Amino acid sequence: MSYTYNGTQISVNCPVHNISVNKSKVAFADKCGQKMGTFANTTEAKQFVSWLLNIK
Repeated sequence: MSYTYNGTQISVNCPVHNISVNKSKVAFADKCGQKMGTFANTTEAKQFVSWLLNIK
């Protein structure tokens, strides 16, 4: 699955093992390893985390 943010795709391979949030940065571990997304503000970071929690 992929999440598009400002024209850039963040690729996520289920299952997601770990999610860590620090202000506007979201780090997560999926099937392929550790990844990080940097967002413009905390609201957009929260939207991404919500999407991560709801993918199957």
